[in-house]
Amino acid sequence: MGLETVDFFHILARDPTSNSYKTGVNVTTAHNQLIATRQELYQNLNKTRELGSLLDKSELQLQTIGERLPHLKKAMAPLLVQAESVKSVSEWIEESMGPAKNLIKKFDEAHLLEKTLIREPREDFEVYLSTVVKLADLLDYLKLNSRVAIKLLKEAMEVLLQEKSVDKYRVRKVNQSLMTLIHHQSVQEKLVTEFKFLMVEHTLPLTLPDHVEKTTDGGRTSPGASALSDEKVQDVILLPAWVLERLHAIIETLQRTGGCEGCLGAFGEIRSNRAFVSLQGLKLNYLKNLSPEAIDRIDWDNLQIMIGLWCQHIEVAVKVLYASERQLARQVLGHLDQDLWTECFVKVASTGMVQFLQFGEGIARSHRAPEKLFKLLDMFETLDQCVPTVNTVFEGDSGLELRARTRELQKLVVSGACQTFWEFKQWVAEQNEGALVQDGSVTRLSSYVVNYLKYLVSEFYSPVMDKVLKIDQNWRGQEQSEEQGLAYGVLLFMQALELQVERRSREFSDPALRHIFMMNNLWYMRTRARRCELGPLLGETWLTEQRQKVQQHALAYEHEVWGHVLHHLNQEGMMGPAGGRGSARELVRQRLSRFTAALEESCARQAHWIVAEDDLREGTKRAVLDAVVPAYRTFIEFYGHVLDSQGAGPKSYLKYLPEDVEKMLKALLMGSRTDLPHNSNSGNHSGPPSRRAPTAR
Repeated sequence: MGLETVDFFHILARDPTSNSYKTGVNVTTAHNQLIATRQELYQNLNKTRELGSLLDKSELQLQTIGERLPHLKKAMAPLLVQAESVKSVSEWIEESMGPAKNLIKKFDEAHLLEKTLIREPREDFEVYLSTVVKLADLLDYLKLNSRVAIKLLKEAMEVLLQEKSVDKYRVRKVNQSLMTLIHHQSVQEKLVTEFKFLMVEHTLPLTLPDHVEKTTDGGRTSPGASALSDEKVQDVILLPAWVLERLHAIIETLQRTGGCEGCLGAFGEIRSNRAFVSLQGLKLNYLKNLSPEAIDRIDWDNLQIMIGLWCQHIEVAVKVLYASERQLARQVLGHLDQDLWTECFVKVASTGMVQFLQFGEGIARSHRAPEKLFKLLDMFETLDQCVPTVNTVFEGDSGLELRARTRELQKLVVSGACQTFWEFKQWVAEQNEGALVQDGSVTRLSSYVVNYLKYLVSEFYSPVMDKVLKIDQNWRGQEQSEEQGLAYGVLLFMQALELQVERRSREFSDPALRHIFMMNNLWYMRTRARRCELGPLLGETWLTEQRQKVQQHALAYEHEVWGHVLHHLNQEGMMGPAGGRGSARELVRQRLSRFTAALEESCARQAHWIVAEDDLREGTKRAVLDAVVPAYRTFIEFYGHVLDSQGAGPKSYLKYLPEDVEKMLKALLMGSRTDLPHNSNSGNHSGPPSRRAPTAR
């Protein structure tokens, strides 16, 4: 109803006896209001009918919608799932962004220090370091949380890239946060760069000496070559104090932020290059690609030089270069854990050390030959002097492999040297020089073996060889005995040589020349041994036996050659000085003629024979002179008058006077030369020992 209708009913409800009713009601007015109310009711009724019609239509529409609703719900299901997924991802991303937002706030605080940090450290190093220290306090927090935050953001990025429903704006925000964190993780790179700069500018390659000079009595040095004594090795200073202080400050600063890996890598790279340049100054091309097979193809003279250089250079590398590199690593990186800086140093040294060790292994495993023994001993001595330094310089777990490999090389060298030593006896027995010279001279083998052994027992090698043999026995678990020592081995070798000489003597068809050959070789062996360190090793018994053997062959030679000549001066059947038989003259002439012929034949037979040693040659000729000349002179004195009927003297019936015979005999055993030098050596190996090993022939 309208407002007017309500008011009308209120009026009607009033008490008719009241004054207001009497005075306020007007019939006309009430009539008009009634008419208006009726019209309004009529209109409302029409509207109600229309609303009822609409409700009927709506019911039909709702029924239709109800029928369609299951299909619509089914179609909306994926969208509902996606909406729920988006909601879940959004909530998870917001949680992932939380740690990153906290980190970025810290980075914003660090950003205020950027003006100082963008400058080069060397512009104001102290201010730069103090700023980095302030930054380090902020980064302490970042160090603990950045990895987790970055991990969460990376996971979020992976999810966003898979969720196509997430808007590009959200992806971009997460990616920006991730890049911000990653970018700020490289704050310490400038300090690493400054570290590299200082290392490059102030740690130049070392200029290495040719060898390390030995200060012990047994040491040997090469004249004219630059050297560094053992005492001076530790005095090598590579860095000024102020540079070292800056490097320490950088490392300590970066250590607080976990950035030391950059300094370790930079140190290793720079010093590896510097060490390589230092070694190149020694000209180490000979170390490249040398397998045992390749070594066997190298000319021995060249190989001797290479091994000699190796012995000098590995000692320089260990005692000078790598000792200094370790000292530098300790000075620069010593504030870090020892395992870290020693590992860094070992990486610097490994490449060069491995090259040296590979060359040594190739030599030790290559074909064994007598002349290599001396170079193996040189290598052992060098390694023996280097091993203590190797154990010190490459201490710790990081250097274990290099220490073990050096030790293994030393074992290979010891084994190779001992095998070469003991195989020398068999080598001597197998030698065959071809046809012998028909003069009875000392063989090249005798000369080589004697001088080889003389060289081996000299002051240069005797202590080393003896030590190697004892080490080998110890490693094999054998008790040390004289039968495994140097003296016993030398005796075996000399006996093998004597047997070889006896075998070769049978190649002479002339028995007398055979004895000359034996005299020469046995006397050479004895005299050379007696004049050097071989004598004490072989002993007086051996020396005496050799002298007796030479005397026996000398007597056999005299009997074989001169017994036949003297036979013609035999007085058997001859008349005495007072005899007067008629055949005496013819018999004397015949005896002298046969003597002369035999003398000439014997001298011609020995025209090219030689006894090179003065004492042996003169002793042998003295014995011949003492046997022949007096007998000849006595024969002439007794029977010469039979032929000298007219008193013209011996010249009238003798072709050779006793003086002539003496001259002929003195000219013997000189070979084709008449000016043999005193104490000559047909093998030409009797000079003083040198560091160059004799060569087998």
